[in-house]
Amino acid sequence: MNKGRKSMLKQVTPPILISVAKSLLGRTPKPQKPTAEALQLKKEHELRNRDAAEDEIVMRDGISLKLHPESRDAFAHFCHISPAMVAELNSFIENTGDKTRLLDIGALHGIFSLVFAIRGGERKAVAVDASPLAFARLLYNIHKNGLTNVTPVECAISDAPGILRMHYEWEHAVAASNDGASQNVLKIIKKTGDALCEELGFKPDVIKIDVEGHEVKVVKGLARHIRACKPLVFLEFHPLRIKEEQDSVADLLEVFSGYSAFLTDGTPVRFEEFAGFTGDQRVVLKP
Repeated sequence: MNKGRKSMLKQVTPPILISVAKSLLGRTPKPQKPTAEALQLKKEHELRNRDAAEDEIVMRDGISLKLHPESRDAFAHFCHISPAMVAELNSFIENTGDKTRLLDIGALHGIFSLVFAIRGGERKAVAVDASPLAFARLLYNIHKNGLTNVTPVECAISDAPGILRMHYEWEHAVAASNDGASQNVLKIIKKTGDALCEELGFKPDVIKIDVEGHEVKVVKGLARHIRACKPLVFLEFHPLRIKEEQDSVADLLEVFSGYSAFLTDGTPVRFEEFAGFTGDQRVVLKP
């Protein structure tokens, strides 16, 4: 397949499907047909949503959200379509019951920020996304749910201020390789996470990072707050794209000295294993 056709496919393919395809390179092979687990999740989801309004989705018992029509498929993956994503959101909910300040980097349509903030109390979320398309959905979803405790920020988070060249893959703004498709370039304002937190007077006790391979630069630009605040971190780790960005996994792990790593099902992961990952992994980093 030539580079032009490959780039076009990446632009129109939803990132959920890209993630599923990438899972073929990871620890768990893609199932050829729905597993018993996926079928059970779908049954439970349909039962939870039997009385839901047309513009509503019940993510979990007691967590109901209004959403943009074009957000439904992305949200549904965290409800039943992808067991791995269901496990990720379950882990997030279970581990953030006592957390009050979420920094959500790569918020897309706001799934994690909304689920966090809708539970009320003193919770506050800062939802950051670089994609103009996704950011419009994020604003809609925040407004539709009447959430005054979510602060949306449209920018890229990186290791230095300036302008970051990115490109669209579905609604994702991605900094990793664009296969030479110059017609698909976005020029996005970037800043460090440390600078953003200082600007907002925000000290996160939980951070979620899903930035399609830009995570090393994100973590380096957040190192001061990570070391000072010792937040719980949910990290989507993209080893192939990290290599495309010519970054070092060691630089990421150095910031998390004193942390322990786990998969979303609670399985411990040694930091030495990160360098051997060939497919995307969702990990939880606990101080």
